Amino acid sequence: MKIIIVGAGFSGTCTYLLLRKLLPPSPSPHIVVIYDAHDPREAGASPGAPDLLMPQLGADLQDSAPIVGNIISLSPVAMRLLKYVDTKLYDKFKARSYVNRHFTFMSARGHTLGLVPAGDDKLPVEYTVSCPRYDSWRWLHETVGYDTIQYRRVTDVDLTGEKPIVRFDDGGEDDADLVVGADGVRSVVKRALFAEEANKYDPVFEGFCGVGGFMNVDIPLSVTKDESMVLTFGPAGSFGYCSAAPLAQGKISWWSNWGSPTPPDGNIMDPREIRKQLQARHGTWKDPFIQSVIAQSTTDRIYSVWTTPDLPRWGEKGAVLLGDAAHTLQATSGSGANQALEDSVTFCLLLSHYLGNGEPADSELTARGVTDLAIKGLYQIRSPRVASIRNRMRRLYITSSRIESTLVEYLWYLLLYLWTNSPFISRCYTPNSR
Repeated sequence: MKIIIVGAGFSGTCTYLLLRKLLPPSPSPHIVVIYDAHDPREAGASPGAPDLLMPQLGADLQDSAPIVGNIISLSPVAMRLLKYVDTKLYDKFKARSYVNRHFTFMSARGHTLGLVPAGDDKLPVEYTVSCPRYDSWRWLHETVGYDTIQYRRVTDVDLTGEKPIVRFDDGGEDDADLVVGADGVRSVVKRALFAEEANKYDPVFEGFCGVGGFMNVDIPLSVTKDESMVLTFGPAGSFGYCSAAPLAQGKISWWSNWGSPTPPDGNIMDPREIRKQLQARHGTWKDPFIQSVIAQSTTDRIYSVWTTPDLPRWGEKGAVLLGDAAHTLQATSGSGANQALEDSVTFCLLLSHYLGNGEPADSELTARGVTDLAIKGLYQIRSPRVASIRNRMRRLYITSSRIESTLVEYLWYLLLYLWTNSPFISRCYTPNSR
């Protein structure tokens, strides 16, 4: 079987590694090819220079829509899956990221609403780790191999013939038994799958925007005291920050989210205007570190939060969607990379099973029949969980408008307090609570 993977973000690279690991022996060796539009070596970035990478790549990263603040957090479940995918990749994330042992929830008025453990209940305990997106992207490409990934831009996928055909911007094309669309919120593969329903499944603006960046500073006590990711909520939105690397590196990631009836016209804005807007939203908030961020911010990027509508299927005709291509979640959920990993592991296990890894292969089952069974199983297993996470995150923000009533503001804080201190309510709202 020949498999083409479009996109070398989390879902694409992990799918590649898993297929090489799990696909059963075959008289004709399996071929797995992975394409991505961007080569991180050409961005000229180094671990200490995020601004060299992100402005060049911006919203065009194939893995997903930009995460507000350009930070990725991996839950304990995701870390265990990453270890299953590739132990060397897991070791990179564990050693080079910051290990958050708690989430600290604050109100804009300075109240501590809750301190929630960020670890699981298994031994050895895994915790939520945080790292810059540009670093995670580099580690993924290093592990797969820069020479393995073919850096070509996919512009179209044809699913009308016996085999899917992938076409590139250089005029070339390639065919396969299966095309894996791991190419993000504006997926080319998704567009081919729903070609007869144009625009119906285009990304949807969630009513929120965000801004964020990195700072090289002494890590504040609010992070180091409980080894926390700090999340503050107020009438004009939310503000979060965490260490983006081991403490010795002194790198903080921060992000601010707010409601907006329409997306911005572009993602570039004068840094002075961004500081002015940050001051308007958060200038009276009690956390001194938030005030320090506002004073020092130099970012010129803002992002709108887009999600993928619920799709009636995640694949057919020899093509399957994984990660953001199938179900872009709210950037504020912190679940995009986690769900991409779950997709990759689920699909690769199903595909290897139907190819004969789990039981004797059905000699009459064609390559198309095998992929159809794996795609159907993926959708049945994964789509309810993804829908649940999206709905829980929408409950977390009671409105996308500014809260003008002090009473409503305090009622929201009460809800957040109950959420962070009641296991039952927490299960209703927390994206990775099960």
